[in-house]
Amino acid sequence: MLIPTKYENLNKNLLVAGADIISHLQKKPYNIEELFQLLKKEKGMNLNQYFNCLTFLWLADILVLEDADLKLVMKRK
Repeated sequence: MLIPTKYENLNKNLLVAGADIISHLQKKPYNIEELFQLLKKEKGMNLNQYFNCLTFLWLADILVLEDADLKLVMKRK
């Protein structure tokens, strides 16, 4: 769910997980599998959460998939 509730673990929320993905992609583009393994190790993210985050970020036009690499549409300066 997008909107956090007071009973939810915020680290597992879609918006927080999306921010984690964006912070990694600001450093460099990642392969889909490499980024998942990194987030799984660091944040304990499961595959369902990961794909939901990627879908949300793609629909919001924040990231794009090019040749199996995830890249940000526009980087901040």
